[in-house]
Amino acid sequence: MDSSVTSRYVTESANPDGGLRTLTTRAEIPAVYGTSYGHLLLPRPVFVSEQEIGAFADDLAAIFRVLVSLPGRCFGGDLHRYGAAIGLPPELIEVMTEGATGDPLLYARADAFHDGARFRLLELNVGSELGGVDIAQLNRAFLDVPAFRAFAEANGLDHTDTMAHLVAGLRGAAGGVADADPVHPVVALIEGPGALGDHDGVFLSIQEDMRGHGIELLLGEIQELAEGADGKLALHGRPVDVVLRYFAAGQIAGDPVARAALTRLNRAHAAGRTALFTPLEGALFTSKAALGLLHRPEVRATLTEAEQDLVDRVLPHTWVLSGESGGGDSDSDSSGDTGDASYAEALAHARAHRTSLVLKPGIGYSADGVVIGRDVTEEQWQEALERTAVRDYVAQELVVPALEQVVDPQSGRTEGWVANWGVFVTPQGYGGAFCRALRPQDGAVITYANPGTRGTCVFTHPAARPEESRI
Repeated sequence: MDSSVTSRYVTESANPDGGLRTLTTRAEIPAVYGTSYGHLLLPRPVFVSEQEIGAFADDLAAIFRVLVSLPGRCFGGDLHRYGAAIGLPPELIEVMTEGATGDPLLYARADAFHDGARFRLLELNVGSELGGVDIAQLNRAFLDVPAFRAFAEANGLDHTDTMAHLVAGLRGAAGGVADADPVHPVVALIEGPGALGDHDGVFLSIQEDMRGHGIELLLGEIQELAEGADGKLALHGRPVDVVLRYFAAGQIAGDPVARAALTRLNRAHAAGRTALFTPLEGALFTSKAALGLLHRPEVRATLTEAEQDLVDRVLPHTWVLSGESGGGDSDSDSSGDTGDASYAEALAHARAHRTSLVLKPGIGYSADGVVIGRDVTEEQWQEALERTAVRDYVAQELVVPALEQVVDPQSGRTEGWVANWGVFVTPQGYGGAFCRALRPQDGAVITYANPGTRGTCVFTHPAARPEESRI
């Protein structure tokens, strides 16, 4: 990574009177965003060249296209067989495949490390239930601080507004809905049953940011959606043009009321009465085990040389650990149902290479269930591997990230932080980014459940400083 902008920022932050060291306290952060995140801010933003992160977003889009092609390439087009191969239980597959078209929308956020040479993809979260879409509020607040604005102008800094990408997607979805205003559609953010209050600060911040983009956002839960005589759905009496989905398949499966509500929503979507952004079909490709399939020999054999190079460049080697995983289409010459053999081989590799691997649930949030091999004993590692017999897991090659240098506002000391990059990709390409960061001494798993985790926004810069590019 080009660290010249970061170096200049750190150097200028060493001056206690320059304004950069105390950026987060000088910035006037929007009220709702500040309530949710103001106490969790990293002392500075992070920087990356626009060319590098744009190229990474292009790679993410290409990875997405490969993932979406796997059911047709390797499983005879059968989404249920594909779902079983990545360890999804039948009840989740049923929910995810209802109304599936085989062509899910590209709207995703990667979690990635930068190892000092390039970005490495840890997981790809496909679908609209993504955190961080309101991060540009922080970019704008920082740019309103004179000292930072001067630094940004001197270094050609820019940022991409993720909310603008989301709003464009919502307006595009509204364009196919009868009687909807395509510029000012009625949009409802819908959570699963009983879950809206669990993240109310996050949703209120999204609502605040979206209002600034000209869209009123309603908040509700899926069982509250009512169907009118014309097939259009309403929330609390308000007809809804577009549902912004924040519920997950696991919140629907096993709940008859929620399941019936999803069927009503899918029916309204198919009829063009209320659009669903985005259908649950995308969840079939968000499992970490889906990425693991790309390293299975029988699946890799179906990839072109360019696709194999893409996987090798972007994705750390990932092994699927699930005794139920099938290898592919038994009718294809290039793949066969080798799940048991592949599972045994992957498990044997994981048992022998603890210190170079990370164990992760195939489906999971906030680093739940993640075990970093080098941070546990051999006995603890073997116990963790035993859980793969009853729950889908992957073992992934450990990526050692480069540290982000940050000046502590109080002490003036420069410390290294590990940054987990959240990089959005949409049909328009790179859709913005944010970072969550943690000092190595505060742990190894970067999640807000860890009290040492801090978050910040991302600014891009040209490959060379503006004045250097004219030489």
